[in-house]
Amino acid sequence: MGRLTLKNLIPIFFLLFYVGFPEVSLSTTLKSLINEQVSRSPNLGMYVKNLTTGEVIASYNSNQLFIPASNQKIITTLGSLHFLGKDYRFKTIFFMAVKKNQTGIYNQDLYIDTKGDPTLKTDDLIKVVSYLRDRDVKVINGDIVLNDNYFEKPYYNPNWKKSWKGVAWAPYISSIAINDNLYSSKNNVYLTDNPLYLLGVKFKKELRRQQIRFNGTVRFAKIPISKKLTPFKIKYEIQSARLGDIVEIINKTSNNLYAEHLFKKLSANFSRVRGSWQDSQIIFADFLTRNVDLNTRDFNINDGSGLSSKNKISTKGMVKILEFATKQDYFYDFYESLPVAGLDGTLIKRFKTYPLYKNLKAKTGYIRGVSSLSGYFNGKDNDVYAFSFIVNNYNFSIRLFIDQVLSKIYYL
Repeated sequence: MGRLTLKNLIPIFFLLFYVGFPEVSLSTTLKSLINEQVSRSPNLGMYVKNLTTGEVIASYNSNQLFIPASNQKIITTLGSLHFLGKDYRFKTIFFMAVKKNQTGIYNQDLYIDTKGDPTLKTDDLIKVVSYLRDRDVKVINGDIVLNDNYFEKPYYNPNWKKSWKGVAWAPYISSIAINDNLYSSKNNVYLTDNPLYLLGVKFKKELRRQQIRFNGTVRFAKIPISKKLTPFKIKYEIQSARLGDIVEIINKTSNNLYAEHLFKKLSANFSRVRGSWQDSQIIFADFLTRNVDLNTRDFNINDGSGLSSKNKISTKGMVKILEFATKQDYFYDFYESLPVAGLDGTLIKRFKTYPLYKNLKAKTGYIRGVSSLSGYFNGKDNDVYAFSFIVNNYNFSIRLFIDQVLSKIYYL
């Protein structure tokens, strides 16, 4: 069987993986480069491993815990693929529980059963209302009732900075998001702090735009089981793109909104309670200990996007997660979701030259005082390398340092 390369990373190949290899010292060619950077950025962690041979190529502070910033999304997307499956789709159901009368008048509430979809768009609402019109619904005298029982409050993570409220990359997380939680007013664009209400208002406007008279209000409630068990008289189901495609958006563009919806979705789906940050922390921690075989002292999980400074991971732990991913049947979807060096996503402006241009795929991370990069690349002999670099509380950019280290490792 041939050598392990990123072109043949399939689960059967990983039956060849090592039982255990000792960690080796830093390569002589890298020592001076690393020592110079460490003098500038002492809070640096790095770990580079040849997955083909099992050899640890470079390691510095690799067991120390660091804030990973958006490298946290590696954990979120892998855990979601693991538990939900790459072909999973979010569903949002619009339904009426009783018949309209012969003149097209509907005298009860219209329900919207939300299940955590972060990808809903205005075009979806247009299709729903067109569906109602095609079934001769002309007047709705009840309310628009939105399920507010799928995700727990608060909508805004209490461990995020209060000063971030109102900026698009620190979103409010309810059981639905439409148009990325953004709305326009008088030529300005705003971020809503109540995504459920925004959905209700937009749906009401679309009813009126398509000339269905709506005489009720928008309100939130737990939808009674009796209503869900009643045979629906009119029902329209919106399905999201497959999870593998949503994961690609998250990792290519570092989408915090989608990442947090996935994070809360797992506890809503599996713990039989409303989705919450606290319950999802337990699920993801269990994933890392039970499936990836990390020790609980090697990480701390707080959110799905990496905005919280309470997230912690070691670079050695991150590489172990990346190695675990290569052995899974959903690895292709995860690997293809990562930005390509010099080509797309958050790496479009980095690694623009040989040997890493289009040869490295990795997740970036950045919040104030934190920079991270973790992923894969092929060496000159097509050996597969997994790596993780994280620096906290730094005063100097480490981008050039990372580029130089990985380029040197390529030629080993």
